[in-house]
Amino acid sequence: MKTVLIVTRTFGKYSSDPIELLKSNGVHLEWSDSLQPESLRKVDAIILGTGKLSGDMIENSSLKIIARHGVGVDNVDLKKATEMGIPVTITPNANTVSVAELAIGLIFVLSRKIVNAHKDLYENKKFSSPTGVELSGKTLGIAGFGAIGRETAKRGLCLGMKVIAFDPYVDDEIMRQYSVEKVEFDTLLRTSDFLSLHLPLNQSTRKMIGKREIEMMKKTAFLINTSRGGIVDEMALAEALKENRIAGAALDAFEVEPLPENHVLYDCPNLILTPHIGAHTYEAIYKMNMMAAQSVVDFFNRKLPKHIANREVIGKLLAEGFSQ
Repeated sequence: MKTVLIVTRTFGKYSSDPIELLKSNGVHLEWSDSLQPESLRKVDAIILGTGKLSGDMIENSSLKIIARHGVGVDNVDLKKATEMGIPVTITPNANTVSVAELAIGLIFVLSRKIVNAHKDLYENKKFSSPTGVELSGKTLGIAGFGAIGRETAKRGLCLGMKVIAFDPYVDDEIMRQYSVEKVEFDTLLRTSDFLSLHLPLNQSTRKMIGKREIEMMKKTAFLINTSRGGIVDEMALAEALKENRIAGAALDAFEVEPLPENHVLYDCPNLILTPHIGAHTYEAIYKMNMMAAQSVVDFFNRKLPKHIANREVIGKLLAEGFSQ
């Protein structure tokens, strides 16, 4: 019997369907709250949330497949997995709508100062009158025009916003099909009233939003990050917020998670923090659960899993007799 280690808080939490899918295919399940190297030596597969799976951990494991419970692979040593012929699968588009909706929700919260108004009334019994801004007619800038960026753009357009986007890997024509104007990165920074980040974390995007970039933004602009924490230089953002160099920001992802209790971000004005909840809807969690479980089932049934991130291993799997 094959064994899969579950290291994600929401697998099977709201529905037993993914658990039953694995069990009905003869898979034994083990659960852990954290990644422990010794536990990886006793299992054939892992369904992984946000925990970091290093190269050493992979090399000294008995893993045959790594199924990411999500779309990012920055927490997995993809190079080592590829060297060892281990497929790393992802769950693309499972959380696309949920993250896009959160981004738009945070834009509303920032533009109308909803949290401040709530705290004044609910906590301080103060009937204040914070003045916000309308979204209609404002410019929504999107960095990264993949699936989530496109869904965010669609919602921005419905609100009467002008939408511009930066993505060197997406053609102008595709953006035009979405009624979005393609711009250069510096233009995006200078022009956006709301700048929403929808990028993977890699060497080219790490701390992509730093002191220089923030200084190029309008003083009235807001920054929203629902992608990966390492994309924003948190120290530079904190400094800018304290000096009122931008109007505000909302972050759902951080360089270190959970965010340390003594982090400088806690002392910043005009900042909304949420604990990486972009994919935390019943719908997104269910889709991620089922897709990750199906990848494991397909692999153990000698069928090529869908959505393999390290596609270099596909040839090896086919040579070993895996069917497509």
